Amino acid sequence: MGQIKISPSILAAPLAHLAQAAKQIENAGCDYVHIDVMDGHFVPALTFGEQITEAIAKESKVPLDVHLMVAKPEIEARKYFALKPEIITFHYEATTAPIRLAEIIRENGMRAGLSLNPRTPVSVLGDLIRYFDVILLMSVEPGYYGQKFIESSWQRLKELNALKERERLAGRIVEIEIDGGVSDQNATALAKEGADILVSGSYLFKGDMTERVQKLRGN
Repeated sequence: MGQIKISPSILAAPLAHLAQAAKQIENAGCDYVHIDVMDGHFVPALTFGEQITEAIAKESKVPLDVHLMVAKPEIEARKYFALKPEIITFHYEATTAPIRLAEIIRENGMRAGLSLNPRTPVSVLGDLIRYFDVILLMSVEPGYYGQKFIESSWQRLKELNALKERERLAGRIVEIEIDGGVSDQNATALAKEGADILVSGSYLFKGDMTERVQKLRGN
């Protein structure tokens, strides 16, 4: 098991200080800046778009991890191609053509991620998982930060890790990303159960980020 990767959700930072937050993420040695894009349709909240994302990218050298919580990812994903994020993730529940969108994302030089809401069974991935580089498991309901970790996520993570292992044996590397309610109280267990990337917002921004990143990594 390699070192767990940390992707702070910049949505949890003070909105008037996003530039400082981007630098904070970089100085803390994080692996990604997690960008929560919400359109007010797929989820009730309305947050960042491509212009604010571009502004954040200019303030930090940390790769972008763009999470599209939007109703029309086929349209919205293309708006981020010019920013060259490392990962663009969209929701299984938001599209009827996930394979095609994954192909377009990868053709443009980015890793393709697929996210599952808490009520979506892991079994829907089936043969679909082979078309993705990252599977993002929502461990809270999408659209709001600061929620508590949903306990049923443990069983879903075990199921997803079994699919991840199947793909590894077939020669493909798929990373598991966990988003929601992540803190030092569950990070070590999440890593042991197969998580590769941890998204954390409130926990990281409400304390010394450098110290808390190390706690998430089990150091």
